[in-house]
Amino acid sequence: MDINVDDPRKIYQYKKDDRLPVCKVVNSNELYTEYKLSFESYVKLPEKETNIAYAHYFEAKKNNCGKLVIILHGLGQRGRESMFYFPPEFAKRGISSILLTLPFHNERKKYGTNDGEGFFVLDSVTMLNHFRQVIVDTRTLIDFTENGVIKNIEEISIFGLSLGGMSAVIAMGVDERIKRGVFALAGGNIAQIFWKSLATLPLRRYVYAIKQNYDISQEEKEYTKISRLYDPATFGKFVKGRKVIMINGIWDPIIPRSATNELRKSLGNPQIIYLFAGHGTIMVYRKAIARKIAAFLLKK
Repeated sequence: MDINVDDPRKIYQYKKDDRLPVCKVVNSNELYTEYKLSFESYVKLPEKETNIAYAHYFEAKKNNCGKLVIILHGLGQRGRESMFYFPPEFAKRGISSILLTLPFHNERKKYGTNDGEGFFVLDSVTMLNHFRQVIVDTRTLIDFTENGVIKNIEEISIFGLSLGGMSAVIAMGVDERIKRGVFALAGGNIAQIFWKSLATLPLRRYVYAIKQNYDISQEEKEYTKISRLYDPATFGKFVKGRKVIMINGIWDPIIPRSATNELRKSLGNPQIIYLFAGHGTIMVYRKAIARKIAAFLLKK
């Protein structure tokens, strides 16, 4: 893969074919029918478990508005499971949703590992490939709205939290079929997040341990150079003109405030909602967040 391109969106191109997902009903009630989809990812990683993608599609039974929101979860088991709160809430308001399982999570992880383990690594080229699989899988879900698998969709939005929020910015920047975006606990300048965030402290300790008497500034520069290709702030300019809101915590040790500000600036300074919470406690406000997002998605 050539990573030296003038337009970073080219990294996330793929050659479409006529593939369709395996689709089965797993739940049905008065609000929605839930389907589990599985399909082969266009992007292949060495970890073969990641190469079959899974998603849960919640088809709202009163979807008269033709709205579909793609949901991208955060890192780890809790980051994924917490997002299942939102599809029923959206279905109450007639909005269908589809929650993608990210690589290295649930069925897409190696047996015996924790959810999310292996997604963040020191090598920036490997990281780029991880993000590329997320973005191309997201775009494949949109393809399913065009080939008849997911029907009666008039507008597609995206909602991501933390890792999912950063991925959602890239997906929206790459794919103009996404008309609205909700980016929660997201930031830009991913290299800064790597070198400053508490989330990556174990990795950084490893780096410093093996480089005790060595200047690591060159590694930081190289990481920054390649990480621009999966940095949300790089793609913010491609989102400008579409409808966007950001949701962040007042105190967030994972995403520095400077990173949030940098992302917001790249997006054209959209509305941002600050909640009195941190990275791990923002779901205390999940009911209010669901209402706010639904109102945003339904607004003319």
